[in-house]
Amino acid sequence: MENNTDFCAIDVGLDDFDSHTGGCTTHLATYLLNSLASKIKSTMLFDYPNLVRLNPSIPWKTRGNGAVALRILLPCEITENLESVVEMLEELIDDYMKKMSIEPESTGIEPGLVVARHTALNGLVWIYRKAVSDIAFIDQDLYLKLSRRGIVFSKRFNKRGLVGALAAITWILDEESDYTYELLTYRSRKMYSRDRCIDENSVKLFDELTRGSTFNNYDYNEDRVLIAPHGPDPILYGIRGEDPETLKIGLHVIRVCEPIAAWTIFRTNQGTDSHAVARTIDSLRPFRTGKIRGVVVSTPKILQGGAVLVKVFDSTGEILVAFFKPSKLTEVASNLDIGDLIEVQGHVKLWNGVQVLHGEKIALLSISRKVHCKAPPCPHCGRRMKRKGIGKGYECEHCNITILNPVLDCITEIHTLSHALYLPPPHAQKHLVKPVERYGREHYLWMFTPIPVASATQIIEPLEFL
Repeated sequence: MENNTDFCAIDVGLDDFDSHTGGCTTHLATYLLNSLASKIKSTMLFDYPNLVRLNPSIPWKTRGNGAVALRILLPCEITENLESVVEMLEELIDDYMKKMSIEPESTGIEPGLVVARHTALNGLVWIYRKAVSDIAFIDQDLYLKLSRRGIVFSKRFNKRGLVGALAAITWILDEESDYTYELLTYRSRKMYSRDRCIDENSVKLFDELTRGSTFNNYDYNEDRVLIAPHGPDPILYGIRGEDPETLKIGLHVIRVCEPIAAWTIFRTNQGTDSHAVARTIDSLRPFRTGKIRGVVVSTPKILQGGAVLVKVFDSTGEILVAFFKPSKLTEVASNLDIGDLIEVQGHVKLWNGVQVLHGEKIALLSISRKVHCKAPPCPHCGRRMKRKGIGKGYECEHCNITILNPVLDCITEIHTLSHALYLPPPHAQKHLVKPVERYGREHYLWMFTPIPVASATQIIEPLEFL
């Protein structure tokens, strides 16, 4: 795109505009894109807006734990001076925050805004990979290195959110990263304090019509709609799937009791297990996510409250793994046997200074075999013989005979679990966890494609949006 003489590609990263008074980073992104398209009529996108979920175990994560990247095509004369582009975006963000009554000082948000020419991101995919699975910081040295590349940091919105903003714009470089899409609809501001009203049967119909292309719309075991968030934020509902056009069906099928003020489609890392980095036990650290493979070496322990602890060992060490009741994985964990080979993904927390892996998914790879053997019967009188000791055989006290290598009477115990992948029910799955129905549907090939802004986002009711 950079070689085009008319348009140049820039990446805009946003994070931590999620205010408890009603703000939301995706809502802000919707406002920015539509405002830019109004200001500069030739504005195009070279990708759908990106919603990038970050490490779910970080203590200071935002409410939705998601940053946003906007992939924008603008006339090259406008992008020659990126500082002026940042200033234009800052003015639009200021306008948004005033209309939404968001004051960073009183709401506790730490917003970040960063802008880069797309070619300036080469070699920086490690920032995304670090932010999605570990603790990431921007020190002064990295800040200066990135600035020398031509990446421009907002001086007005330059707090902790810069980490997420950088992670969002560098996600596009990860050729090994799977992706999905989410269509978010937004409420009229006057509706924020009211309960959402979404027709349950229409959600089931949408799920039926799009089965195989969408996921986590409805939890049939719990009779529970999964597309609606909770709380006084701008999102009415969000539907997730494999392609944008299928998601747009939801706008016509899903029935709601209030007007949809706007909608935006995001390409996202949700439902991809992007944070499940394969690790050895000795490489686990607090707040680091990962996927380990090891042998169960302790009998499961059920804690007060219902959580289950098991100890897992690999060639590098051992760690306690905890499973919690809401995940329903406690039912699996409590039936594990010593010797079972399992694969667990999750994130590490400290329990009184001890590292514990909080499990969010478990696969039983190999089942241990428990064999119970009884002493053989005496060949003369039929009574049970007694073991004399290691290598000394079995003796019948009644007949006074000894047999060194008798055939024992053995029974193999049947394991209560089978080889399988076990996940929490849909309503308990976190954003990044890949659901069962997505296995075999991964996407790894992504192409630069010019997209009209109106194909990715629309503000339907401008007077109701803010």
